[in-house]
Amino acid sequence: MRFQDKLSLTDEAASSDEPEPRFREPHYTVAEITKVWKLSPDVVRKIFEREPGVLVLGNDGSRAKRGYHTLRIPESVMERVHRSRCNPEVYARTNRNGLKRALTSDAH
Repeated sequence: MRFQDKLSLTDEAASSDEPEPRFREPHYTVAEITKVWKLSPDVVRKIFEREPGVLVLGNDGSRAKRGYHTLRIPESVMERVHRSRCNPEVYARTNRNGLKRALTSDAH
């Protein structure tokens, strides 16, 4: 049985109540998000590199070679980050000490 046939069998068995697995949703590269959000690749990488749910591929390198990491950002993670950055008063941020605080327009 082919892999595609197995996937179609699992589609039929899955109920509509269950969320779709994250591996089936579209994943975006840093370059793709850079174009849509009009930000530099460095900024996009910093935003998503430690975000839960982001697929990080690559190696950490060694003393002789630098490490390379490729990020693949699921659509749901991209939407969550976008919502949290567009509505900072709704989503609390955690400061360096691990304390949650709500961001306000006068907060620096």
